[in-house]
Amino acid sequence: MKTLPWIIGYALLGMGSSLHAAEALPLSPSFWRDPAFVKSFNGSYRIEARIEPVVSTEERGLLVQVQELMEAGNRRSALAKLKESSLTSKSAALTFNLGNLEFEEGNMEAAEKAYEGAIESYPSFRRAHRNLGVVLVRADKHEAALKHLIEAVKLGDSDGSTYGLLAYCRLQQGEWASALQAYRMAQVSEPDAVEWKAGVAQCLQQLEAQDEAVALLDEVIRERPEEASYAVLQASLLIELGRISDAVKTLELPRRLERLDGDGLVLLAELNLREQRPEEAMSRLEGAFSGKSAPSEARAMGTLGFACSVREWEVARLLLAKVKAMVTGEAPRALRLAEAKLEIDAGESPEKGASLLKALIDEDPTDGVALLELGKYEISGGKNGEGELLLERATAVEGSAADAWVEIAKLRVAESRFGAALKAVDEALKLRPGGSLETYRESLAKLADAAS
Repeated sequence: MKTLPWIIGYALLGMGSSLHAAEALPLSPSFWRDPAFVKSFNGSYRIEARIEPVVSTEERGLLVQVQELMEAGNRRSALAKLKESSLTSKSAALTFNLGNLEFEEGNMEAAEKAYEGAIESYPSFRRAHRNLGVVLVRADKHEAALKHLIEAVKLGDSDGSTYGLLAYCRLQQGEWASALQAYRMAQVSEPDAVEWKAGVAQCLQQLEAQDEAVALLDEVIRERPEEASYAVLQASLLIELGRISDAVKTLELPRRLERLDGDGLVLLAELNLREQRPEEAMSRLEGAFSGKSAPSEARAMGTLGFACSVREWEVARLLLAKVKAMVTGEAPRALRLAEAKLEIDAGESPEKGASLLKALIDEDPTDGVALLELGKYEISGGKNGEGELLLERATAVEGSAADAWVEIAKLRVAESRFGAALKAVDEALKLRPGGSLETYRESLAKLADAAS
């Protein structure tokens, strides 16, 4: 029984390491200033007669005046001229150009309204659909943006930025294969765009092509070493591949450039723990909590759980103190549970840890993890009957049931109740089939046969 991983309890705390990049990276602020995007957007001022509203002589004259003001650097005067003209509200083309100017001035809500007005007046206005999609992406309205970007493509838009933003929206919705296809289309005309390379890498990660994604991110990081998000993404891929030392090296670059935020530094600390370098881990943690960008509670709790699982108590206590200092008011249950486990498992104040667990159970009698941990504590102190009762209560809670059955099996084996232990393992296997538990059952069955 000693071979069963005792890390189980920490996973149940909800403190497991969040090392996978499940969420899509946001578009870099530099994307909106990228020459390729600017060129593409500026091209939307050009009229394309096949898919655009007809512009009257009067409207064309106004557009010429607006263009002259823009060329002279008087964009605000150009914007005012369009707003003041009685022609604008009646013209899809003028309303569209009003939207462009509002966009360039950073007035996103006004730009969105203008593009919507242009489309209402002329439903097949390709550039209006495309630019409305751009505005909606910037507003994080990805589902709405997707509709207009797809319409733009249907109307013949093949611009790399259009396909890239369409891919980004697909990525945000978890449509990895469709996003990858759209990113590939974006790369046809914009092969060197960093955003599209990073997007492809994220898709490849989710489609389990990690090696290719890592190689692609090497290119991205060379071009944008100052943007730490790409290094964090590559590190998560390397972790999935089991290349922990390479993941450390990847994160060290933005750390030295002072670009790694608190969460990144805590992740780096955890990786150093995995590499059995606790001193380095402590140093990175001190940096994480003393910097401008403090780590999130979730990230810190994840690494706290890992530190406990590998019995690095000094690191764990540092993290516990730092997280407690972040909390205002009453500590959340997860933090109190973590403290209880730390006090018990480190062996310094097990009675205090047990007292914390009892308080948690008094507050919520269905707290499966607290029941499980208190049951284990009572058994360790020789109170097998009380401990088993607590474990049985934990089997009634979905999140802790499988591990509670495993602990019951361990207790029954220790008491030479092999048949009863086998039944407990079978209950655990119903909830968590296969893996090492199945191997353990086979060994236990032989032991039960030998004892009978």
